[in-house]
Amino acid sequence: MTAVTDENSEQTGGWDDGFIARRVGEKGAQGGVAGIDALTGLDGLSGVEGLDGGQDGATMPHTPIGGAYEGPLRVRLDALGELIGLSRTRVDGPTLAEAGRVLDEASARQRLSSRHTVVAIAGATGSGKSTLFNALAEVPISETGLRRPTTSAPIACTWSDGAAGLLDRLAIPGRLRRRPLAGGDGDEELHGLVLVDLPDHDSAVTRHREQVDRVLALVDAVIWVVDPEKYADAALHERYLRPLAGHAEVTFVVLNQVDRLPGDAADQVLDDLRRLLDEDGMALGEHGEPGATVLAVSALGGQGVGELRELLGRFVQERNAAARRLSADVTAAAGRLRSAYVAEGRAGLDERCRDQFA
Repeated sequence: MTAVTDENSEQTGGWDDGFIARRVGEKGAQGGVAGIDALTGLDGLSGVEGLDGGQDGATMPHTPIGGAYEGPLRVRLDALGELIGLSRTRVDGPTLAEAGRVLDEASARQRLSSRHTVVAIAGATGSGKSTLFNALAEVPISETGLRRPTTSAPIACTWSDGAAGLLDRLAIPGRLRRRPLAGGDGDEELHGLVLVDLPDHDSAVTRHREQVDRVLALVDAVIWVVDPEKYADAALHERYLRPLAGHAEVTFVVLNQVDRLPGDAADQVLDDLRRLLDEDGMALGEHGEPGATVLAVSALGGQGVGELRELLGRFVQERNAAARRLSADVTAAAGRLRSAYVAEGRAGLDERCRDQFA
């Protein structure tokens, strides 16, 4: 894992006690560590505008190759880094590990292309994700068939040059990197897209599941492909969708194989899928509101694939998926840290404690 690389970590490789000493020395005379409420999210770290990183945090330099983190996201990253540094000797390592990983990945992603958006296609065995992958690329790239599991390693398709560093980060070898059309850049609407077909998340092969989890932690967005038989699978909702509910704005949920459903059954299944996502806590991007995109397609028959391509194209051209993913990661990390800093419940002593104290 790449260490955070800025002026506070170049000499030590991380947010070390030297950093703590400097920050405490700067702020100790003012009555403790200023801004700790903002750092831990007492006023809502999940709200980007509710965090004040202070002048020192706001001036920490970021020198990326891919593009600079700006505005509230930059302030939140600086504040999270400061919180980790101040907590090294106060909070156990495992509690800080995920927050540290978020900073590491933010630094790594920042140094790579900001002109590309990495989108993974994930799904269960037999959901048809590889068929959808091929339909979006309009050329057979990923192997499909009745043999399970079909996809044994992540396969990438890029619609433009310059994504090699991103694919290196995902550890996708050159032999598994493809282009949508031989000799060309493919559709202009998808220019900048890096699409990755993953192994089955419920594969019987442990190595396949490990690859899914590894890549999902690194991509900018995810297309979850579900089918009419497994769309309510507890493993999908409990292991992935529910924990990633805060990442709704970089999530697509596609009900595939709707051509197998008679009459209005497709609408009924789609409504039930939306209900389950709502129970997972995942906001749905309906009526112009931010949230997950949910739609029905038939990758084999072509129904809805054009709409998905159009939605995906607009999503890629906005070129802010990486920042949105990272912002959600910061919010999730702050939520996990909250219990280490904030005492829940009523302040003061209860009657029993008062008696013991007396």
